Amino acid sequence: MKYDQFKSNFAYKGKSVYATVFERHNDSIKTKKQKFAVNNLEKIFKATFKISSKIGFHEMSLRDLCRETGLSMGGIYSCIESKDIIAIFVKDLVQLVFSEIIESALEQDDPQQALDDLIRHCMYSTDILHPWFYFLYFETRSLPKGHQQDSKNIELNMIEKIEVLISKISPSKKAINHRYIATMTLAMIQERYLKHWKYKSDDTNIDEHADEIIKLVHSAISYNS
Repeated sequence: MKYDQFKSNFAYKGKSVYATVFERHNDSIKTKKQKFAVNNLEKIFKATFKISSKIGFHEMSLRDLCRETGLSMGGIYSCIESKDIIAIFVKDLVQLVFSEIIESALEQDDPQQALDDLIRHCMYSTDILHPWFYFLYFETRSLPKGHQQDSKNIELNMIEKIEVLISKISPSKKAINHRYIATMTLAMIQERYLKHWKYKSDDTNIDEHADEIIKLVHSAISYNS
């Protein structure tokens, strides 16, 4: 599946992202009017990503959010009870997306196809939800302590699943430990969304980029066999 097809089928884009946040955290969102909440959540998250990219999430205040969103303090509080909640909601969505991608890939009987799907779909989802993944990578330290470990576990879980698939494809570990190949794989996926500016001016589109990463991973696995 190429990028355009993946994007058309992807559940978390546009208003649906904020509708998902509302549905998953309805118990902690004061307003129960979905349309109102979804519109305000969209403003809050877009403003958060914009402000935090300039001054950092730690320095951002709810008053900054009011100015950027045009919402009153009451409008902000109707959707979030504190600034920390924003980061927790981001972490939860990223965790949900990666969990679903892992689950879908592991449904493949062929471990090689599962690995290729995992790499490709991780790249595509991080592109579509670029501000969310970018924010979480740099602002994990801003999460409450228990949630910080949850955020780190998203990455560790992905590495573990990639390692398991590599071990199925190539049971031997003659040269390179599978953990290193798995870590390298995730680092190459992260490279594109962490240095988004670099790829805006690159002639290589995201499908070609995913193809090249998959080739490199195949080469590392073959070298190990």
